[in-house]
Amino acid sequence: MNKCCTVSIPTEMRDIKLENYINGEWVAPTSGAYLKNYNPATGLEIAPIPDSKSADIDNAVRAAKAAFPMWSSMPGVERATILNCIAELIEQNCATLATLESQDQGKTVSSATAIDIPKCAAYFRQFAKYVTEGINETESSMKLACTTSSINKMVPSIQQATTQHVASGVAALITPWNFPLLMVCEKLAPCIAVGNTCVVKPTELTSVTNYLLTHILNAAGVPKGVVNIVFGSGVNAGEPLVKHRDVRLVSFTGGSVTGAKIGALAGGLFKRVSLELGGKCPSVVFSDCNLEHAITTHIRGAYQNQGEVCLSASRQYVQRDIYEKFLDGFRKQVFQEVCVGDPANPKTFYGPVVTKQHMEKVTSYIRLAQEEGAKVEFLVNPNDPAIINVSADGRLTIRGLEGGYFIAPTLITGIKQSSRVMQEEIFGPVVCVAPFDTEEEGIQLANDTQYGLGASVWTEDKKKLERVMRQINAGSVWGNNWLAWDDCMPFGGMGCSGTSREHGPWSLEFYTETKVLYTHTV
Repeated sequence: MNKCCTVSIPTEMRDIKLENYINGEWVAPTSGAYLKNYNPATGLEIAPIPDSKSADIDNAVRAAKAAFPMWSSMPGVERATILNCIAELIEQNCATLATLESQDQGKTVSSATAIDIPKCAAYFRQFAKYVTEGINETESSMKLACTTSSINKMVPSIQQATTQHVASGVAALITPWNFPLLMVCEKLAPCIAVGNTCVVKPTELTSVTNYLLTHILNAAGVPKGVVNIVFGSGVNAGEPLVKHRDVRLVSFTGGSVTGAKIGALAGGLFKRVSLELGGKCPSVVFSDCNLEHAITTHIRGAYQNQGEVCLSASRQYVQRDIYEKFLDGFRKQVFQEVCVGDPANPKTFYGPVVTKQHMEKVTSYIRLAQEEGAKVEFLVNPNDPAIINVSADGRLTIRGLEGGYFIAPTLITGIKQSSRVMQEEIFGPVVCVAPFDTEEEGIQLANDTQYGLGASVWTEDKKKLERVMRQINAGSVWGNNWLAWDDCMPFGGMGCSGTSREHGPWSLEFYTETKVLYTHTV
């Protein structure tokens, strides 16, 4: 086993040429085809992405299958050593990974440095600790009767039973573009910690840092075939991976429409499936809340990471008594503190959305709200010298980044509850704020959705807080806060927000098969 060491990875986007990582080697896609890739802050082409096909998937799955017996039989403490080494190498290269993540996805360098990259390392350390300590098994003992030498004679006996968690086999890990490296590490760490091998298919829209991850995995001593990373589209690479007969389980994070297709494909083949899908997350803000804290957190919940967060607080319901005061404070603070622009600038709160196509999607919802007669406000500081122009649908022209995909922080009020703008996931810096009167109405509005991923409730009344939180249909509900993670707790959604739960011990359950071993003593 390799001792943890250092790794050399490219530090400039111009020096990166993506290749698939299969059986411990970097290889071009079998078709020789590549997809165009763009820096969302400039609109200029950057490192092209392999357009992998089913032949590449076959090679990757074959390598993972061959490596499974060796990896799954390796003692957990030895696998943990490798995981800790991966974490160390991620931490050593935090600045480079954060900078290139920003150039590929559009998020700010500061947020990638403070949140994304450290959490990647933390996942590997967390699951290294889990497998070092061992998975808790369930034991039971009971008295019963069993047969001995004669089928007609029953004698007392004692039965001991214990569970055994074993690795499942080859896993397919399919991840989204909003947290490119983070989402891969979130799945990869528990998957390989318990002894599975895998094929990772990152989104083709933001693949750069996952290519750099292959160099880290190699340097950390991950054996050949244990982790294979294949780049390409969902149609050409993702679908063949999900359908592959040697893939035993599938973990997918992404949109609900794609998730439904994956669930149907994998479920029909009796694969274990975990789907973490979209959200249209509500907050219910009562008049007795800490208003200053609520406003600040709701701004972050609406616009952090360009609003490209599945748990974004995109539906905000505020009790009528404080509705106008909430809006006044919201507008004022956004004007003062939310700077949109160059993601490399430490003062920037959020950068461009991920692609030109996604900018078109987000602004189409803004235009729909305008057509429906809602009040649409673009909360841009008129004194910001970096902003050249704000278009009628919220697109921003940023000085020096005129080709970028920037959208103004958008506030929509006066929108109908039934509007698509209020009901569908927009996944951009757009928030709808509406009033409510009674506790019952606030709960009803919050639950009026096909999604059920996350929510928050805001009140200083502890009894009301608990009462309302328990009645909201969502996988995660925060009280007087938003997106305060505990990675030892389960994460997942209800309804169109997905199936299953991952994180912490729940990831250990998903990525393993549970056997029961019965032993009789006569």
